Amino acid sequence: MSSITQPTTIITEEAIKTVLPPTLYRLTEALPKTELDVIIREARACEDALEKEIELLEREIGIDQQSKKRKLNDDGNDNNTANSNNNSPEQLVEPAIAIPLLPTPYQPGGGAINYLEDVQQILGTDFSPPDRYFTVSALLGRLRIPLKLPATTSAAAAASAAAASSGTTVTKSKKEELEAEKKAKQLRLSFEKQQALLTLDQNDIYHQEHTETTTLLALWKRISSHRTSAVFRKPVNPLEAPGYQERILFPIDLSLIRKMIVCRMIKSYAGFHRCVGLICHNCVKFNGRESDYSALTRDFEDNVDEKVLEAVRNASAAAAAAAKAAAESSKAAVAAATGGAGGASAAAPPVAGAAAAAGTNGAA
Repeated sequence: MSSITQPTTIITEEAIKTVLPPTLYRLTEALPKTELDVIIREARACEDALEKEIELLEREIGIDQQSKKRKLNDDGNDNNTANSNNNSPEQLVEPAIAIPLLPTPYQPGGGAINYLEDVQQILGTDFSPPDRYFTVSALLGRLRIPLKLPATTSAAAAASAAAASSGTTVTKSKKEELEAEKKAKQLRLSFEKQQALLTLDQNDIYHQEHTETTTLLALWKRISSHRTSAVFRKPVNPLEAPGYQERILFPIDLSLIRKMIVCRMIKSYAGFHRCVGLICHNCVKFNGRESDYSALTRDFEDNVDEKVLEAVRNASAAAAAAAKAAAESSKAAVAAATGGAGGASAAAPPVAGAAAAAGTNGAA
């Protein structure tokens, strides 16, 4: 029996599925509207290409498409009937959107199609439809463990790996068990970080505008001095990256972010965080989600998220401490004022009595 100590919190697949959609939404918050429009068009193109390529693969292995469609229609009839009374025809019709062509690097032989028409091409390529469109790939490529999607591998490599592992009994050593325990702990911590990032938007300190630049510049310095930030400190040279200007619509780098802080274009942790997110989006978009640069980007963004979370936590704690101190100071002031008034009242009767006696003596 394995001696691995289970983590206190098991990260289930259902929990990951719950966090994934809001995380993807959070990653789009930094993107300009034009970039979001590109994502929407490409997402529709990906869906269209996936459906067509899956149909080709199913036909190759003998799945009857007509039977499949009849089954889907039968399964969906009840739902469609139930919803038909609640939706007008205008609500059910999706707007017509032009499907963009397959980017040239991932389009074998060229052509005006957005999917692969040959089964061997589908099985032989490392690029699934989501990886053939740069903007969608950038969004998926910023996901980190435990939300990160599996790396794309060719069908031949996958088959080889499956053959090598089939029928093999693996006995874990103590070192391997400890390593597995360590990974389970890292998985839990990574999941908790993703949850913490989702709650940032509800924190007033995260959105609060700073009256000076010192705090944000200090955060910028901590991030820009990290080992992963070297490639993001200066603008990309178009001569060193052919096609960058055509593909990247909104270039940004750490030096530009510093200027934006100084000239008060960035005034909050939220504004800073989103601008750094655009840096990460651009890098993964240009290089592809499985590139070395994209792996570096994920490490860089992980460090940025950690520093922003730490800064917001510290600022929130300082604000809470200041509010508590102010409340205690106000309470002490009220108590002192109340105590002073009470003392004066207590001393009043003897004074009054003495004055009365003096008056009596005078009258006498």
